[in-house]
Formats: sequence, C-alpha cells, structure tokens
Amino acid sequence: MVIGWFPLSPLGLICVVSAVPVMRYLALGSQDLVLQALCSGFLVLMALLMLLVCLRTLALLRQLRRGSESLPRGAEAERPYWLPSPVPLWSWFPFVQVSWRWLEPGAEVKVVRRDGFDQEEIVMARRGHYHQVIREYVVSDLLGLSRIRFRRVQKGEFRVIPGVGHLNQQPLLVRWSSGEDISDPRGNPDGDRVDLRQYARGDSPRTILWKVFARTRRLMVRVPERALAPRPKVCSYLVTGPRDEAAAAVCRVLLEGDMLGPEWRFGCDGTSGQVHQKQPAMDRLCRSADSRVPQPSQISAYLRQAEQDGYSQGIVVLPLDLAGQDVAVRDALMASRVPLQLCLAIDGQPAPVTEAGWKKWLVRPQVAEKLGEDLRRAASLWRGFPGQIILIDRRNGAMLGDLQVFARRSA
Repeated sequence: MVIGWFPLSPLGLICVVSAVPVMRYLALGSQDLVLQALCSGFLVLMALLMLLVCLRTLALLRQLRRGSESLPRGAEAERPYWLPSPVPLWSWFPFVQVSWRWLEPGAEVKVVRRDGFDQEEIVMARRGHYHQVIREYVVSDLLGLSRIRFRRVQKGEFRVIPGVGHLNQQPLLVRWSSGEDISDPRGNPDGDRVDLRQYARGDSPRTILWKVFARTRRLMVRVPERALAPRPKVCSYLVTGPRDEAAAAVCRVLLEGDMLGPEWRFGCDGTSGQVHQKQPAMDRLCRSADSRVPQPSQISAYLRQAEQDGYSQGIVVLPLDLAGQDVAVRDALMASRVPLQLCLAIDGQPAPVTEAGWKKWLVRPQVAEKLGEDLRRAASLWRGFPGQIILIDRRNGAMLGDLQVFARRSA
C-alpha cells in the first residue's frame, strides 16, 4: 500500500515521463518556444493537480479521524442498507473527487442523498459474521492524472443475515413440520377432516368447500382435526456451498416463521453440534458463510445424533452446487435412518441479456444455461432418493415442485 500514497496515477506517470525528455531534448534543444510553452504548461498543471490531491487527502484524513464510522448492524444480504457517509462530499473543492469501496466484507457501495444528508448505501453480497470493515479510499483529479489510494480498517462485531427475497409463504414447508394433511385410510388416529381453514397455496382442490365459496366468496378447505394429528419432532440442516445464499434464505424463513414445530433443532456446515433456540440458530446460520465446501462428516454425525434423540423427520436444505462433494453428501443422506425431505433452493433463471440498437439483430441474446445444467446434474444425482425433493426459487418465491419433473421441463 506504500505505492498507493504516490500522488500519480499510471496515466499521469506516463505523461510526466514522456513530457520531461520532450521538454529537455526537443523544446530546449531546438529552442521551440511553442513546444516549450506546451510542456511547461502541462508540467505546471500536473504540479497543481498533485498539490490539490495532496491537500484533499490531508483534509480527508482529518475528517476520518474526527468522524465516527458506523457499522451495518442488522443488515440483510442483497438488500440496500444505509449508513451515515464517513466523508462529507465537498462539492466546492476544485477538480478533485473522492470515492471509496468496501474490500471486506464484499459489498456494492454508493453515496446517495437521503433526508438532507449524504448517506452510504451498501448492498452486502453475502451473509456472514464479521469483525471489521476495510474501506479503500481513492482521491483523484477529474482528469485521472493524479491519484492517492489508502485503506482504513474499522474494528467491530456485526452480522449480515441472508436475504429472503420473495420467500414469504411456503405452505409445503409448513406441512412438513405439522403432520399429514390427509387421513390415513387404514384407520390410524390421524384425525378426521372436521376443521376448516382458508385455502393456501399448495392445498389440494378436492378439499375446497365449493358451497361455502359460492355463499361467502371465500375459499375454505377441510383439514384434519388438530387434536389427533401428530406433529413430528423435526430437525433441520443447512448444507453450504459456493452459491448457497438461497438455501440460507430458506433456513431463515424456517427459523423465523417457527415452521419446525415446538421441539426442533438446527445445524449447518462450518459449526459443530446443534441448537434449538432462534437467536443462536440465526448466529450459526450467518457464521456458516465461512464454509464454502460441504462437510458430509458433519451432517452424518448430526443425523445420527438426531436419530438417537428421537427425531422422526428431517429437512435438509442445500444448494445445487456442492463444490465437488455431491456423491459424498448423497451417500451421507442415503445412509440416514431419519426420514428426510430435501429442499433445493435456487435463485431462478436470470433475464436474457439483449444487445441494444442494431446489434440485437446480429447478436444472439445471452441466456444463462448454467441453471439448466445444474438442474439436470442434480436430478441425476438424487434419482432414487427415498424422500421428497422439491425446488424453491428465492427470486420469485415460487415452489417449483418435484426436482425430476422440473429438470425434464428445463431440458
């Protein structure tokens, strides 16, 4: 970072190195007054710009020592979060601009005007539990000839929770943890359909009371009697990976929505053991961002302990990309004696990128095909798995149904 304090950009250095020999050998050697005036004016301009950049840097350092930089406490990944700007942007300072970016954690940063004050708008790229913020400041002139770059480290504890996108209501996940929705024809005491509730997405149309709808214009369905419907003990586990933000968002919805029932536990890669309280579980969920590679041994130990503790059902949330540990994770889940339901979380298909103007007639639109390849690979990997496997799209909150069926459609 010592080079960053040198008050010349690569372009400015090239211009100065080129101007000095021109001034010495051509302008002074041949007594060309026009060339002498041009070279002298350029060198004076460079000296002035370097002086202005140095003065602005000194003023910036003084502002940073005086000001109090804030931390993004309670921020949510992939959603804007506003902090007081660490640097007041002086519009009257001539020919010099100040910009900065976040090096750690990764975030997109821009300065906006809100409520009459300059504020720092940040969009965190990933969930996590962080101990510091590293900002890189750049002071440069408008021509890009003089530049000073330096870093500031701000210590402090804060966490970033995963963004939920449009995962507002997931009735299928509720059914996983609340027992069966249909009575057992063999006569087990699972309750008769004597209760009513409003229709929710995912309910069978055969259970709708059409006479009630005709009379009240409200969709009501019959549900089993809650007094007799068993509610299993549910455990949940997050398998991490390079692109697991959607999977972490599903786990956040499960935890914050109390969808796992009264006796639940949660575990994830990167942390050992399990927890059964909401705040420690959310903290583990944020810390799991440090683990980019799935750990089959951890999930195997977690499921064995869950079986010993009497858990009768498990929900495993995982991304499509398992960082080369696909077979090991599948073998660990297949060996489990706890009935499992798999939830594959994705971020949907991005919109095609089209060229503007005349290029759109000659250039084929770039459509992301990696999602389809990942779905087909996942369908081949999990073929024959005894439990149910569903897809959830965080981008629009859609429940895409069975993995095998959706993979055939996207082929």
